[in-house]
Amino acid sequence: MNKRTISLLLTMSLTLLAGCASSAENNGSEPPADSAQTVQAETGSVAKPEEILTTKKLRNLAPLSETDVIRPTNKVREFKLEAREGRWQLVSGVETNAYTFNGTVPGPTIRAKEGDTIRVIVKNSLPQETAIHWHGLHVPNRMDGVPSFTQNAIKPGETFTYEFTANHAGTYMYHSHFNSIEQIDKGLYGLLIIDPQNAGTLKHDREYAMIFGGWNIPDEPGGQPQTGQNDPMAGMSKGTSGPLKQKADIRSLMKHGMQDKPDSSTGNGGMQMPPSGTGSEAGSSVMGMDYNYWTINGKSFPDTDPLEVKYGETVRIRLTNVSNGIHPMHMHGHDFRIIAKDGHPLAAPQIVNTVTVNPGETYDIDFIADNPGEWVFHCHELHHTTNADVEPGGLMVLIKYVK
Repeated sequence: MNKRTISLLLTMSLTLLAGCASSAENNGSEPPADSAQTVQAETGSVAKPEEILTTKKLRNLAPLSETDVIRPTNKVREFKLEAREGRWQLVSGVETNAYTFNGTVPGPTIRAKEGDTIRVIVKNSLPQETAIHWHGLHVPNRMDGVPSFTQNAIKPGETFTYEFTANHAGTYMYHSHFNSIEQIDKGLYGLLIIDPQNAGTLKHDREYAMIFGGWNIPDEPGGQPQTGQNDPMAGMSKGTSGPLKQKADIRSLMKHGMQDKPDSSTGNGGMQMPPSGTGSEAGSSVMGMDYNYWTINGKSFPDTDPLEVKYGETVRIRLTNVSNGIHPMHMHGHDFRIIAKDGHPLAAPQIVNTVTVNPGETYDIDFIADNPGEWVFHCHELHHTTNADVEPGGLMVLIKYVK
């Protein structure tokens, strides 16, 4: 046997010994990283590279455009609002007295295009004076709606006409500016949206708008909370006498929220709710801003309308906060961009999953519907996701993928 043959046999032997040692080391322990990935991929637990979610598509979306020169359109958009008392249902089983515009909370959405003339004829059918402020808009001083500064308050039975040019695209709101704590907290507000003359390159497949409200529903018609050792609701901030609070069935509530209309047979979707006689009065003037109900567009979860989306769509949400609470709005399953604040587009939109909407602020956000499922979008001040201290409730909506 020559030296070359002996050398070849030694090399083969060493290779075999190394392989055996490696197998012994891995026996009963975690496989190497690349091996683990292979095993998981075979079981379907690891997404293919092209399926892994990233923010690339979101980052590549164009920003909102802003109009530099606004030309009058010579179009008049006329709206009629009647401020009047009425009953309003915040969530199935909870109804209260409210101040409304045209019988609804919030009032009708006022929408126009830059350059249009907005004319709003307001009739006051309330038992007290009122006025309307156009929050965030640049209007003539006499149209700003602040009694004793820019106009006399509109007395009961009187009518006043506001008229101004829609001069800046964006998301805004309108609300009472007389006895405003009571009147706003009882529902006297609405959304105002101005569309741009030049739409720009950013397009959205769907659009939703939310206005956040805070409510105080007292325990009894007289506005005095129940107290005492025999009170089954002792320790709760509000709510008519009933069973001890308990956490609701989240699956039941999600199914309830996904329905186009509330199920009248189950009413509150399994949630422990105060009886329908609750709350003849509402508003922070009753209980010192001790809110116990929070609403999106006048409704508390699970009666909030779901945000329906289709896979691949780009969705815009307008957020407005007329309440006296701070609301960090958090979206599950997705990132979103902040594309405008207080009506002003951001040149460099910020990608986040939570945005804090302070009192009086508005934000425009958008996201790409790229992660199918049932997802919640809610306030992360978790007291604001309860109804009379019962969770989940309040400021929460379901993002619902549809075919």
